[in-house]
Formats: sequence, C-alpha cells, structure tokens
Amino acid sequence: MASSKGGNSTGHINTLHQRLYHALNLGFRVCDEKGKKWKCTDIEIQRHVVKSISAFLDCFSRATSNNRLKESISDIAGALVFILGCKNRAVVGLAANVVIRLIRIVPPSILQSYSLDLVESLSPLLRCQQLEVCLPCAVALNAILINLRETKEKEVWKIFEGAETVVSVVANLQNFSEGSMSVEWFQEMASLLSTIMLKWPQSRYSVWHNPALMSVLESVSQKPDLGLRVATLKLYSSLALCGHGANELIDNGKPMLDLMISCMEESSPQNARIEGFKLAQRLATGNQECLKMIDICSESLVKATVQTMGKWSLSSGKLSYDQKSLLVEACKLALITRWEGKHHFYFWKYRISEALLSLVVENFRSQSLDGSVSLEEEISLAEKVLNAKFLPSLRSYVWDIIGFLAAHCQEEFDSILHEDELCLNFLITCACLTLSRSVQKGYQICQTDIISASHSESASRAVLMMINSPSKYISSRARVTLSFILEEGGKENLNYLMKFMGYIPSSGGYILPNILQTTVCLVGYACYSSIPQYASFILRNQGLEILLSFCSWYQRNWENVGASSFAPSPQSTSEKRICCWVCTEDWENKDAFLLYALLALTELVNHSFSGQYHAEDLSMKSENLKDRLCTTLKEIRDGDYGSGPKWYAAHILSYLGYFGFQHNLGKRLMGAYEDEECSDMRLLFASGNSVSVHKVIIAVRCPMLLPPKERAHNGSTILTEKSQRTVQEIRMSVNVDTLALVKLLEFAYSGYVEVESTLLKKLKTLVRHCKAKVLLQMLCRRRPKWGSLIPGIDITLALAPKLIHFSDVILVPKETNVAGFNCRMCSSTSPHAHSHRVILSSGCEYLRALFRSGMQESHTDRLNVPVSWLGLTKLVSWFYSDELPNPPSGCKWNNMDNEAKLDELQAYVEIYSLSEWWIMEDLQNDCAHVILSCLESARELSIKTIELAASFSMWKLVEAAANHAAPIYHQLRDSGELDELDDELVNLIRTAAVQFSQQGS
Repeated sequence: MASSKGGNSTGHINTLHQRLYHALNLGFRVCDEKGKKWKCTDIEIQRHVVKSISAFLDCFSRATSNNRLKESISDIAGALVFILGCKNRAVVGLAANVVIRLIRIVPPSILQSYSLDLVESLSPLLRCQQLEVCLPCAVALNAILINLRETKEKEVWKIFEGAETVVSVVANLQNFSEGSMSVEWFQEMASLLSTIMLKWPQSRYSVWHNPALMSVLESVSQKPDLGLRVATLKLYSSLALCGHGANELIDNGKPMLDLMISCMEESSPQNARIEGFKLAQRLATGNQECLKMIDICSESLVKATVQTMGKWSLSSGKLSYDQKSLLVEACKLALITRWEGKHHFYFWKYRISEALLSLVVENFRSQSLDGSVSLEEEISLAEKVLNAKFLPSLRSYVWDIIGFLAAHCQEEFDSILHEDELCLNFLITCACLTLSRSVQKGYQICQTDIISASHSESASRAVLMMINSPSKYISSRARVTLSFILEEGGKENLNYLMKFMGYIPSSGGYILPNILQTTVCLVGYACYSSIPQYASFILRNQGLEILLSFCSWYQRNWENVGASSFAPSPQSTSEKRICCWVCTEDWENKDAFLLYALLALTELVNHSFSGQYHAEDLSMKSENLKDRLCTTLKEIRDGDYGSGPKWYAAHILSYLGYFGFQHNLGKRLMGAYEDEECSDMRLLFASGNSVSVHKVIIAVRCPMLLPPKERAHNGSTILTEKSQRTVQEIRMSVNVDTLALVKLLEFAYSGYVEVESTLLKKLKTLVRHCKAKVLLQMLCRRRPKWGSLIPGIDITLALAPKLIHFSDVILVPKETNVAGFNCRMCSSTSPHAHSHRVILSSGCEYLRALFRSGMQESHTDRLNVPVSWLGLTKLVSWFYSDELPNPPSGCKWNNMDNEAKLDELQAYVEIYSLSEWWIMEDLQNDCAHVILSCLESARELSIKTIELAASFSMWKLVEAAANHAAPIYHQLRDSGELDELDDELVNLIRTAAVQFSQQGS
C-alpha cells in the first residue's frame, strides 16, 4: 500500500479523514445560498473537533501532497475560525496550536483566503493572560503575518486597530518579569511585535514612545539569557525602521549598542550576529544618526564588521548559506564608509584591505602577496583571480567599500602595515582591470545579468573614486596602474567612448540607449581623462565639447533619465518600509551621470590650465567654448541637482574665476554690505579708502577680521539702555591689499566672489591668514571631498551667547507667558528673542524702512511682533538661515492631537499674515507650502484653518484650505462642523467639493 512521506498509509489517512468529518458534521449549519458554515458553541464538541483536526494533520508535512488535505482545508479553517471566535479558554489554546500546525503544513498561497478570518479571531485573544491561550495565539498570528500578502495589509491593520492588538502585545511585554513569565513568552511576543512593526510603520510610535516598555527592554537586554537578548535585538531592529525611533534608541542607547556589539562578535551564534548587523544597518540609515552611533561605539563596531568579513572558512570549497548571509550583512554595514567620520581610521586599523581581498581571492590565506613582483605580474595574477569569479554576489560590495574608503582618505594617508599596503595595491589592480574589461566590452555589456552588471558599475566607480582620492598614494597608484593596463588598445577604446558619448546628444532621443553602458562609458571617459596622454588626445579631438553637449542634453532630459545603479541595494524589502527618516541625499543622488561627466570635465579643464595648454588656456582656444562652459556650469551649480554635480560645477568654475555658491541669504546680506546705514565698523586702508562692515556678520563669517577684544568677548553682558549707533574704526596694516580684502568681505557676506587671476595670489595669502577654510579650498582648486555638503550661508551662530553682545534689538511676541521660558542671554522672564537690525533689515524691506523712518520705532531697542512665541522662533530662524523650520513630521505629527496640530498650524498662519504686511513674498510662499502640506495629511484641520485664515483676511489661503476640505465635504456637513462657519465660507467649501467631484468623475 502506498505511504505518505510521514509514514502514514493511505488507509489510515482515509480513516482519520472520516473521523474528522464525523466531528465536523456535528457543527455544520446551512446558511442560505452561501452553503454550510461551521457553528457550534458546545465546548465538548469544539474540543472533539479540534482533536480530530489535530489527529488528521498528524499525517502530513509541508512536503506531503494529498487530495484529502486539499479538500478539507476550507472546512477545517472555518471550524477553527469559529472556535477561536467563541473565546472559550478551555479550547482556544488547543485551537491556536492546531492553527500553527496548519500553517506549517499547508502552502501559504492556499491559506491566504482564510488569513483575514484567522487574524480577526486570534487578535482579541492576545489580551488573555493565560499562557496556554495567549502564547499559541501569538505564535499562530505571527506565522500568518509573515506570509501575508501585501494586498491584504490594509484590512489586517483595520482588524488590529479594532482589537487593539499592538496595545495588547505591548502590555504583555511590559508584564514580563523573570519568574512570572517564561522566556518563550517574551520571545514570541517580541517576535510578533517585531513582525507587526516591520509591516506596519504606523505601529512603531506606540512602541518607542512608551517609556515603560523601553525600560523593560533595556532591563531584558542585560540579562544573560541569549534568547531574551536576541528577541530584544529584533525588537530594536524593527523600531529602528522609524527615524524618530532610531534617534530615541541612539540617544538613550548605550546599553542597546553594547547589546548590539556583543551579539555581532565571533563568539555569538549565527542568528544573533545577523540580527546585530541588521540593527546597526538600520541605525545607520541616515548620515547624522550613523555618526551619532559611531561617536559612541566606532572602534568596536568596525572591529566586529571587519573581523566578520575576514575571518571565515570554506567548507568543501563552498560557502554555507549561513556564512554567506552573515557576510552579506557585514558587507552591507561596511557601506557606512560612504560617510566621512572617525570610523574610517578604524577600518584601516583592522586591515580592511586584507578582509576585502579574502572575499575576492579564493584561499587567500594560502597565497602570499609578494611586494617584489612587477606590475605586469600583478596584473596577470589579477586576471586569474577575476576569471575565477569567486563569491560573485559579494564582489560589488567589495568595490563600493574600497571606493568609499579611498574617497574619504586623508591627503597624507599611508597603509598602517606593509602587508595591508600590498592588499590595497592588489585591490586597486583588480578594480582597474575590471574597469578596462568593461570598457572593452562596449555594446556587449549585458544589463540583464544583474551580478555582472553590478560588478562593472561598482568597480568602475571605485576606480574613479581612487583616482580622485585625497590620498596622494592611492590616487597615484590608481593612475599608474590604469595607465599601464590601458597601454594595449587604449586609444581604440577611447575612440569608442568618445563616439558613444557624442552619439547620445546627437541622437535626438530623450532617454539613454543603455543605462549600464552609459555609466561605464562616462566613468571610463573620466578615468581616461585623468591620464595626461589621453587627456591631450581628448582635447585635440573635441572631447571637451562632447562632454559639454552631454551635460546640456542631460539638463534638458534629466526627468527621463533613470537610476544609474545596478549595484545591490543595502535595503531589504522590510527596510524599504522605513518611516520618519530625513536622510541626507546621496552625493550623486539621481544625477550620477551628470556627476561623472563633470568629473571628466574637471580632468580636462585641469589639464588645460596646468599642462601644455596653459599658455593659451580655454579662452584663447575658443571664446565661444568658454562662454558655453560658463553658462552650462552656472546652470548646474544653481540648479536643483545633487550636491556632487553642484560641487564639481563650482569647482570647474573656479578655474574661470568664479568661486563659491549663490544663496538667497547671501544676496540679502550682500545688500546690507552695500548699504552703510546699519554698519558698526569701518575698515580704514593706508590708501585712505575705507569699507563699512557689520560686526555680527564678520564675527560669524570671518572672525579673524575682528579686533582681538571683540573676538574674546564672553557674551556675559547685555546692553539694556537705548544707545545711539556708534561706528568703530579699525586701521588696516599697509601689508593688507585693499582689493583682496574687499573680495574676502564679498565672500564673507554672500558666499560667492569673482576674482581676476592677477589677484589670486594676494587673496590666497589673506584668506590663509584669516583661516577662511572654504574659500581657501576653492582658491587652491582642491577637489571637493566626496560627500561634502554645499557650504551654506547660515548665521544662526549670531544668536549664540558668545555673540549676543552684538544684539541691538529685542523681538517681543504677543504672548506674555510661555511655560518653561528661560533666556540664556539675559535675566528677563517675559518671552523675547534677541536679534540684530542688520539681519532683520536685509530680509525685510518694511523693517529696513521702519528702522530708518526717524519715528519712535526706529530708535527703540524693542520691537513688538504680532505672532505667538512659537511663530516668533520660526520667524527668527528664517531670518538667520533662510529656512522655515518644519513642524513635527511622520509618526510624531500623526500621533499629535488636533489641538496640538492646530497650535503648530496657527504659528505658520500668523507668519503668513505678517509676511503679507511686511511684504516678504518668499516667506509667505514658504508658509503656504508648510500649511498645505499639513492639511494634506490632516484634512480634518481644514475647517479650523479656514476660520483662522479668514480672521486674518487671507483669502488665498482660505481658498487653498477649502480645496483640501473638498474631499471630506459630506463628512463635515453631516458631522455639523460646517455649522460653525459663515455662509460665505461654507459656500466656498461646497463649490470646491463640486469641482472636486466633477474632476473625479
């Protein structure tokens, strides 16, 4: 007789099947046309049915295929759903255990039809404190959620909200204490909550915002039981998907980070190590959060990462699945090298080159690199290594990691040990060889082969980073190696690159013909341009014009250009469900193609000015070319592109005499510089000329120009009496070049200056003496460091205590009492903000006129501002940084009550009204954007916002808010909320609702 895989005969299965249906028939009821349903409230019958189902399922495993099982699934699930829904404590625990077994046996695709019913039945049972009931229900529910289809997630969340599932699980975890609840209890509850937070971002706030639960987790994380520690680690990991939650964990998380590091170490089990790496990756989602984590545990974090990557062994020549999973997680974490920080030192200290090479070269430990071999022999060995295709899925991580490390090296970097230097050299050789092969393939590059494609792209990008590395050693080694590799067939390949890059803008198309090919060609173009003989060839063959044409084509078509990366994403499916993260953009952002083109352009321009073209430079070659170059680069520098392209556009412009970036705040401050009315210091030159400046701006932007006494002021005294403006005169040394100082002041005020080549040397000397690092970097034409931010004009430092003695006006809000108000600058207890007339005047024509009017307000040291204290703080921030602070975001905003949300909105409405009175159109537009964004996520606030805006007679804002209320007009009408409004406002909302309905139809 045939047997099942579980060893049960077909006859036995049939017998158990008959017994199952004898039991089920006791509860079947006919329900209209829908057919039969299982309904029976008798506890003994329910128990009998559950035992019959259990006995029947004993015959099967996931590998078993049997028609009897398939036929019975619907009836079994229906009976279990009803029994669970009855909540009979004597039976539901048994039923939940049967659900667990059912999930383990039946394929998820078949059970999807019953998932909602099972979730609805199981969720309320989590409130039960009986271990034999609550625990199996948690396990069963978790198993269902893990396999749940994305299309059903909205419906499941509605069930959770109704049953208060998250509240129940959190309460169960809070009740955990050693002895009263088992370790298994905590593990299963933590696992369920972790799964919920992975799938539903809206569940995370109630967890990280719960101090009692966080205290319990901290206590559990320090217990010796490894099972408890890993379960806690998983919970932390799910919480870290929320940006606010991650910040909370890091800010209060020395014990949490200690737990994470200890689990990552070699002595921990595999599952614990993987969870430790996952948590670290999630905490590193944002640049600032990553740096906060690194400040606390950088060395131990890097040590565990590098040792995991380097200390592993092969079994029978193959990497086990668990080993590979662990290596992938370690490599993902090592991508924190993309951000500058002290962790880079530790990566080199723990010999990252050696660890990376062990992922490239099979049996690396048995092979010793000899420093005496020639470059030709090293290239030959590298070819054998690359042909072996060892660990291909990890290769892209290797190139990205070494590329980022090279990009963030110090100028005088040297490998810590000689052996590590040999490993680094070999990695450089392998990367250069991969780039050369990718260029040679040309049209044969296959972007459908994701692994091969990602190798080509990441290795090519790594070479580009090496060539542009601040480290003279790495940059020189990469250029020499690549030059040697390219000797054979170099010009033929270069001709292909130039032809391909020239084809794109001339084709008339608006999309790239081949994304991977374009990436490799652009990177190859930039790398070729870094080698003098090829740079000369490119310039002679109109290569610079080709790049300019590509940049112009990109500007016209950037919306149609897709992503440039084929490299594996460090994010899993769950990590793509992050919330509340405000991440700094990647340096190249979406504009990687433009950045690569500009890197190539940088090499060519640098070659033109420093090489054989120096005597005639670009302006002599073609005035038209110089004009095109300037126009294109200025459009990129001032456009909405990533920081990388903007930085390199500005860098190339420095060769043509343009230094820095133009900012709105800089333009405003430049207006103040050109107007002497508010100046309080005059610089007198030996020639008899003078220039008027403002101490507070100089103190922030170029403090070395202040007299020593002013720089040393401790800010402990505040003038409270009215005083006439006095102008301090400072005589400059005869050694100070007048024009150079004027140019330095222009940059200090605006962040931008144009300088003739004849003045460069004198300006450099002055800038170096004044320690203006940003301008000095630009004047010396040092390449921008990878990942560096665009230098902004932010003078909020002027509001710091040490500079408060420059304050000459106090802003007073309409509120007289603010809870917790405490001024760091003076003893006054009423709400106020210290400020500076020159800053206020530069940002507001109305205030400039007021301060000059000769009226009482022009002499007072206090100015009443008709906004709340919250509105005043936001207003002051805008004056000093040109940025309007945003309200709380993400889950913080979503979990605020309507009253708190209205308080936030009211501040922006007040500023909106004030900006109309003070004629500040930019600020008004910023306010409108914030208000409407808030209403988009909280339409229920539209009515109060309309009322508030109408009270200020701001009809444009009223109309915009009415449009946001339009989709919920019927709901507002039925609830009676519209009864509070004037008829005119109600008609406005009704009209907007009609228009919305017509558009929808």
